[in-house]
Amino acid sequence: MNAQRSLVRRFVDTVLVGNRWRTFCGCSQATLLEALTEALEDHGLPFEIDDRSPSGTDRFLYGSDADGVRVTITEPSETELTVVPVTADPVSRTVLSMAVREDVRERTTAGVCLVDVSPLPADEGELAALMRTVMDRLECDPWDLADHPRFRLAVVQRYKIRAKWRYWSRLDAAGGSVSTSY
Repeated sequence: MNAQRSLVRRFVDTVLVGNRWRTFCGCSQATLLEALTEALEDHGLPFEIDDRSPSGTDRFLYGSDADGVRVTITEPSETELTVVPVTADPVSRTVLSMAVREDVRERTTAGVCLVDVSPLPADEGELAALMRTVMDRLECDPWDLADHPRFRLAVVQRYKIRAKWRYWSRLDAAGGSVSTSY
């Protein structure tokens, strides 16, 4: 039975992740960046931080008016972690703009960001240890998005987000391969 679960998890990881890991996080961009930079310093990984203007797609789909931030890990292999603030999808933004005041709308849709890690290095062990440290530093689970209007009714999407975050917990830190024990 455990062997079947392991095969299913590996299949899900392959389908959901591939060579680029991208998902939502249930905290603000600033909170995630603080946890990420502290974790990078703890792990002794060299990195660079620069601002990234949101693309037209990011602006439309995620309501990202603020700049995103790109954190580039330069060694042992170059990997970029991009964090973009998210408000709401186009339909939710339209409904909320007609139903509530702007200050209430901003407060309701705050606290979510999109995290993109690409390319994934061949040996993901050190990156997995880093991401586990980031998750430990956050005050809440990064997949906890049930209160956000964008995800309130999106049960399948919340499951997918949780599976993606748990991907880092299943990676064996020593070898970078998917652990069957989780």
